[in-house]
Amino acid sequence: MLQPGQRRPLSPPPNNPTLTTLTYKYPLKLVPRAPGFVPSPDTSALSDSCPSRPIHLYLLTYGGGLLPGDHIEVTIKLEPKTRMVVTTPQGSTKIFKTEPGNDNGVSVIKGHRKKMPANDHLSDMSQQSLDVRIGRESALCYLPDPSVPYQNSRYAQIQTFTVDASARGDQRSSLCVLDWVTQGRTSRGENWNFRFWKGRNEVWATDEKTGKSRLLLRDSVILDDETQDDLASDDDEDNEETSHELNPHPDGADVPPQAQAGLLPLNVIQERTRPHGVVGTLILSGPVFDRLGTFLIEQFTSQPRIGSRNWSSSESSSAPEGTPTSRGDVTWTAARVRAGFVLVKFGAKDFETAKHWLGGLLREEGSIVREFGEEALFCM
Repeated sequence: MLQPGQRRPLSPPPNNPTLTTLTYKYPLKLVPRAPGFVPSPDTSALSDSCPSRPIHLYLLTYGGGLLPGDHIEVTIKLEPKTRMVVTTPQGSTKIFKTEPGNDNGVSVIKGHRKKMPANDHLSDMSQQSLDVRIGRESALCYLPDPSVPYQNSRYAQIQTFTVDASARGDQRSSLCVLDWVTQGRTSRGENWNFRFWKGRNEVWATDEKTGKSRLLLRDSVILDDETQDDLASDDDEDNEETSHELNPHPDGADVPPQAQAGLLPLNVIQERTRPHGVVGTLILSGPVFDRLGTFLIEQFTSQPRIGSRNWSSSESSSAPEGTPTSRGDVTWTAARVRAGFVLVKFGAKDFETAKHWLGGLLREEGSIVREFGEEALFCM
């Protein structure tokens, strides 16, 4: 729990927030840090008051990732007028794979000493949940490294953010949330070879007096290798019935080219994410990030459209030479959606390209550096 510090009657110093409660257990480790950066009231989005000094919270896991069967739950509460930066100093969050089952039908879970039942949807699913309550005039900056699912891994995460429904104007809660996933370990030839990845982000507004909550935003990304389920169901069928017809579509109708050529089954995730090696979502809301949201929308609308035509003006133009978008390395969109949220969706050819593109935009606009310090962009 993060609470604001006390002010002195004369010559008040900047707010010095403190963590009143910090608990965790294996395999999760939480490391707080209070950097020396203090936001200036002159450059802050909330110029009428002295912004609170941000507290940094590092999320770590032993081994740098999640083993099959791991289920991590993180709960954070920001009291009014506090600020927090949440990040992952270990680099990308690794989602370890599940070893194939043995002859006895029992899956050996990598990292576990004991054997666990072979259940595709329970025993080997890595899970993570994040629940953050953000008080009025508080701000959360959550810019972690991307997750890297290993081959044959399964992972699901739910991130829920709750704001004060009664707050208005500059008293509203602010949040910046980045959620992205890569194709895997490219050094080992992995290219979207995991079995399942799901990320869901929800923002709720709760009235503390009445206790009523309403959903402001829900964004979900599901990457499911459906061919694995099809292969599993085929294995359960009677061999005598299936051995007579290896190809149920002899004329090639509705059959992927890979299957027609006798190659490996189609990688559904790879086909749906092509040509990208990383996809992600950026969510912005609140007065602290209003300028950043407006800046990203202006940047997007200024990009050329069909035939290098800039539809935001009467004159034709082309994209600036040398930018990732002009080379086709980054595909992105930005829109202002319900309740004033700015939602940015992007895909890039690889992690370094996405990092350079997004980090460049965030630094160019400058809100995060002004409000939280350069260290908030540690992962960028």
